[in-house]
Amino acid sequence: MDQTTDIVEPFLKRGPNTARMMLAMLACLTVTAVHFAVRYDGALAWRFAAALGIGWLIELTYALLRDGRPAWPNPSTAVTSALLVLSVPSRMPLPHIAAGIAVATLFGKLMIDRTALRLNPMLLGRLFMMLVFADSIQRWSVPGAAPDALSYATPLRLLEAEGVALPLTDVLTGRIGGDWHGIYALLPGAPGETMPILALLLGIVLYWGGVLDWRPGLAFLAGLALACRALGMPVAFHLAAGSSVFAAVYIVTDPRTLPGSKAGRLAAGFLAGVLNAVVRWHIYYPEGIVPAVLAVNLLSPALDRCAFAGRGAWLQWRARRASAIRPGSQA
Repeated sequence: MDQTTDIVEPFLKRGPNTARMMLAMLACLTVTAVHFAVRYDGALAWRFAAALGIGWLIELTYALLRDGRPAWPNPSTAVTSALLVLSVPSRMPLPHIAAGIAVATLFGKLMIDRTALRLNPMLLGRLFMMLVFADSIQRWSVPGAAPDALSYATPLRLLEAEGVALPLTDVLTGRIGGDWHGIYALLPGAPGETMPILALLLGIVLYWGGVLDWRPGLAFLAGLALACRALGMPVAFHLAAGSSVFAAVYIVTDPRTLPGSKAGRLAAGFLAGVLNAVVRWHIYYPEGIVPAVLAVNLLSPALDRCAFAGRGAWLQWRARRASAIRPGSQA
């Protein structure tokens, strides 16, 4: 009697329970938001909650217009909203964030064919914000500071402007503050990139919980490190600064926009890391996650075809070799 076997997506250990996966991601992102609110800016707490509400309101309105009845909020919409609000300045105007969430939710999730090529929704919304709100997405501030007292600089911006890399331990633990020679007020950056060690620990929790695939995130960090080494950039600093670890845990690992094959996901992560380093080196923006990962999303089908072709060639070679050395194959 034939036995049936359930086929499970290769990026999930626990099976295709997308809701549980998204709720686990949302819980970890909430921990990140609470950490930033307690340590740096308490206003992020209500802004984070507002972002989740905006995402769900957009989804509810879309369902009402499309079907004439409300739909239960999708946890993946909340994850997209949370990722977006954690990847921009903590004091960015809420209407600008709402516009980015609308683009990410509508054009990155709700209004596309499920079988079509998909771009990372959060990065799509952030790209829109970079193009439309180019000033506010780069305007960093701290609570209670005079707006024009000093120029503000994140660790990556300070390295780009002055060639100065902050101590690695300070970057890893988020101990960033004060000023640099009275010229720049130092800020940790976006809430998601504040403490790379926290992002790494939460990523390990998600991996052991069966939510994340380790391949694209690890390949992303490896590609970033090798490219920084080749370009003469400080490797350890670039791995710790910016949203490198945050992206490796939450963005590069998005299963819906990555290749389906294991080799394809390794190649996608590695290529995204290399592109991120090139963008940091050449382009005005000190952070290159958005163009790097979106470019890899566009290449996902090609990477899968290359991976499947390579796997097929390998299996054919093994079969020919086995038949050639099989006892009794020669007369």
